[in-house]
Amino acid sequence: MPEPTALIIGAGPAGLTAALELLRRTGIKPIVLEASADVGGIAKTVVHHGNRMDIGGHRFFSKSDWVMQWWQDILPIEPAEDAAAVEIAYQNQRRTLAPSHTVPDPASPEQRMLIRSRLSRIYFLRQFFDYPIKLNLQTMRKLGIVRLVKIAASYGYVCLFPRKPERNLEDFIVNRFGRTLYLTFFKDYTEKVWGVPCDKISPQWGAQRIKGLSVGRALLHAAKKVWVAGADGVRQKETQTSLIERFLYPKFGPGQMWQEVANRVTAGGGEIRFGHRVTGIAMESGRAVSVGGVQQDSGAPFCLPCDYLLSTMPVRDLIGGMTPAPAQAVVRVAK
Repeated sequence: MPEPTALIIGAGPAGLTAALELLRRTGIKPIVLEASADVGGIAKTVVHHGNRMDIGGHRFFSKSDWVMQWWQDILPIEPAEDAAAVEIAYQNQRRTLAPSHTVPDPASPEQRMLIRSRLSRIYFLRQFFDYPIKLNLQTMRKLGIVRLVKIAASYGYVCLFPRKPERNLEDFIVNRFGRTLYLTFFKDYTEKVWGVPCDKISPQWGAQRIKGLSVGRALLHAAKKVWVAGADGVRQKETQTSLIERFLYPKFGPGQMWQEVANRVTAGGGEIRFGHRVTGIAMESGRAVSVGGVQQDSGAPFCLPCDYLLSTMPVRDLIGGMTPAPAQAVVRVAK
């Protein structure tokens, strides 16, 4: 019997994780099709003239034991210099990692995770502001009294007259920060990063991304930092994800994680084919039977049969590429 194959569209974190898990747990051969010339998707690290630049500061934090352990199996945690073990906390639990589990193979001393404090900043008014925005004296001084009054008035107004119903992301953010703060920090940033106007993004997306963060919670968090000693753990279940201040980070950026996973995929017998842009998926009786597309470098078409298909491509492109096409209602929602 020929070896069953699984085509995986996309060599980002999800696609590479799926490929490695198939090799670890099954007899199915993964073939990853990646349109670009590199792995990691938007979590990759670009090397330009010897400088490493992360496409987004992807913090390695999860409230899932399985995910955290999976990352550590790929890049072990570097032990603290002044301690025999590393303690991390998450999901209301604390765990101590013995040196034997945290020190990587001596042959690859650079393959490791670091524990790092968060430093995210917004460049605005020719100055750097902490992100998430900290309502402290430094922030107030940089904003100036006029903007502060406008922000306070705007937030007070929305507390009294919130937008109901919340029809889009703009309504969601305005209800939690006020219109002035939304226009100051959120609108341009969100639209530049995601390429979609805020009034075209659903409020549910905001709830997932921003979670419980708001002006009120930011103030409460600031007060707690003054009066209560914070936990040192990496995994802090009771802290809003947007306010977590310690996390794991690969020594050479997030792309290092996915490059290492890619190496293990190919070493285990899987394939990663770069420059393969998927444009079509042939369906039979509700199953994907083959994938077609174009090779980026030559423009030549390709068609690959598959026993299984895993897709991490945009849903709009996935549904739009299916032949025969799904029901019109499905196509409309995907668009």
